[in-house]
Amino acid sequence: MKLDSYIYKHFDDLNQNDKLVISFILNNSKDVINMNINEVAQKCLVSPSAVFRLTRKIGLSGFNQLKFILAEDQDFVQTKATTDFVGDTKNAMEYTIHQFETTQMSGLYEKIDRAPSIYVYSTGWVQEIIANQLQRNFFLVGKNIYALPSAGSELDKVSHRVKNGDLLIIVSYSGEDKELIKTVKGISLRGISTIAFTPFNQNKLAAACEYSLNYNTISFPMPDREGDEVFFTGVYVLNDLLVMGYSNYVINK
Repeated sequence: MKLDSYIYKHFDDLNQNDKLVISFILNNSKDVINMNINEVAQKCLVSPSAVFRLTRKIGLSGFNQLKFILAEDQDFVQTKATTDFVGDTKNAMEYTIHQFETTQMSGLYEKIDRAPSIYVYSTGWVQEIIANQLQRNFFLVGKNIYALPSAGSELDKVSHRVKNGDLLIIVSYSGEDKELIKTVKGISLRGISTIAFTPFNQNKLAAACEYSLNYNTISFPMPDREGDEVFFTGVYVLNDLLVMGYSNYVINK
């Protein structure tokens, strides 16, 4: 089982310090394989016992098992290009569909239907492509969406134009941009409904928004480059589900 599977299973049991340690481990997995528990604790500014307790919280026997799983994950990444990209894509789609099916959508469809204006803001060039696709899909069902450029300050510049009753959709990969979250909170305080499109609902942007729709991504190794490329399969599925669901709502209301 991959380490992230243990984390997701026990995520609700983790405190803020646990999440910081998890973040360090996931972002530095190749280094952590060769580190001892004291070194990891020092990097995370916590005690070694805190790191050990974290491993027990997520269902492991201790730090050595965590390192063993990280090593297995690295071996898996090196071989999965020829073994499991189809399975990963299927899992990303199934996860996104499951999250959509378990989200109460009727209130959101009603707000989309009543919104005089809908804005969509994205946080990167891939997300901007997704925002443009969302704009096109909603146009097909008679709703005009304003796709804002993904420049860092663009949302802040136009936020005063967003009025009560309007709807703002934010497409983000990390969901942790502090300035973006500050702007979104200010918009929400004015009675404007906000929707976060993020990979997981445990992020600050999702918590700041009225609605959170989640998708899964795929990390996959590419030739002649260091690190994995992220593929946004799930968010394209989510786009289609949202628009088809809204269209069905309009037909049957």
